[in-house]
Amino acid sequence: MNKYLDLLNNKVDKDILQDLSDIEFKYEGFHNVTFKAKYKNIFCQLRVPTSNLVNHEFESDFLTNLPNVYYYKKGVLIRKWFEGNTIENIELNNELQRKIIQKVKEFHCQNIKLPAIDLFYYGRYSCKYKRLVEKYSDPKYFVTAHCDLNLKNILVDNKANVELIDFEWVRKAHPLFDVISLSKIGFDKQLLKELFIITDEEFDEFQYICNSFDKMAYAKKYKKMLLNNDLEQISKGYTNKSYKLNNLFIQHKRNNSFNHLNKLEIFNHLDIVEKVIYEDKDVIIRNFIKNKHIDWGLKKNRLMLAEAIAKLHTSKIKLKNNQIHNRIKFYVEELKEHKKFNEVFDQNTQKLIQEASKFLKNEVPSHNDLNRENILLTINNKIKLIDLEYSSMNSKYFDLAYHCSDIDYDEQTEKEFILNYAKNTNFSIDFDEYFAIKAIVNFYGIAWSLTFNKDFNFDWLTKHVFNNLGKLKNFYEKNLKNS
Repeated sequence: MNKYLDLLNNKVDKDILQDLSDIEFKYEGFHNVTFKAKYKNIFCQLRVPTSNLVNHEFESDFLTNLPNVYYYKKGVLIRKWFEGNTIENIELNNELQRKIIQKVKEFHCQNIKLPAIDLFYYGRYSCKYKRLVEKYSDPKYFVTAHCDLNLKNILVDNKANVELIDFEWVRKAHPLFDVISLSKIGFDKQLLKELFIITDEEFDEFQYICNSFDKMAYAKKYKKMLLNNDLEQISKGYTNKSYKLNNLFIQHKRNNSFNHLNKLEIFNHLDIVEKVIYEDKDVIIRNFIKNKHIDWGLKKNRLMLAEAIAKLHTSKIKLKNNQIHNRIKFYVEELKEHKKFNEVFDQNTQKLIQEASKFLKNEVPSHNDLNRENILLTINNKIKLIDLEYSSMNSKYFDLAYHCSDIDYDEQTEKEFILNYAKNTNFSIDFDEYFAIKAIVNFYGIAWSLTFNKDFNFDWLTKHVFNNLGKLKNFYEKNLKNS
């Protein structure tokens, strides 16, 4: 709390401050800090502004019409406390989604005089953007829209009562603005279309508007604000540093010749990834995924992952061709003085794997780094694939072998997993080719890991190479003959 004392003293009138007690920090956003406090012995939300980017005059006009607002002046809000959880901590089942949607629809019906949202505030982005904004600019369709429906601004109590908070951006806008916001935080698209009576065309067009608006906002304002903030480092991968700020995930890129060859927003239409909000040559920004432990011993989790990989592989996404051969060649050169690596893998084995890797088919969009750290299970029990920076076209077997090797499934479970994948793709499976590629995958993974950590213990992975060398040799000779 000490770090916020100056803020409270500078922003909150002294006569109001003296009526506040038991002040407890709750959350810091881009524009304000929220506390739980007692105001004249009544529990309340105390929200104090930290930036000048918001026009609080509009929020003031809105709040005068709301019940349980005890005080509002220049962005300082004191409102009756709602004892609930933000929906980032709650499973969004169908029933709860319907209740929240109903609350939003009621919000839209408020007859309050407000200015219209300015969708050109950050720029015009493209001719398509300008055309679509103008298409949806007829005021007769506008409602009182929240315009900032994120995971932190929707509360639910233990009786499933819903409350919306933080009205800094409330404006007159097309209802689709809030609809797309709900879609971004995990609401079912079909349910949104049904309850708001929306066509596919309307949904897709306004999704383009909102995504473009967000990109411009982050490029011109929020990226700088994020990078100037105190970021909590949450992981340090081989090639990137990752941070968390409130409900945002920020990844600082470390480019090499093999990664970040595709803009990750190319995957945004897939529900198996968390959509990228903003990306440039330096950073990637998306919502942070709250997740829970995955028990790979449970069949239902394996089924969900098989389906997720199938969705990626059967998507129409076109990526650059794989560079696995070049990567293996590079890593082997880096490891030419690594004693253990060269004792375990003799020159003939290394040469066979390098040559065979030339024949990996560029047949599906592939993750290429599908270790367990890059597979998340959300609190809503959805599988999300993250860190697709090494993605490319590749063999359909590459991701399958990567995952099965990492978890070290027994033979029966591995076969069952692959056949479930096949059911979701209608792809035929050649198990001889699968096991040949499994040898390549594990050699590649070992070599890659050793270039970053010379002491990486790869003993448990070598069996996946040596047990499949016979099939790899057949794979190589067959493809060499056909070439």
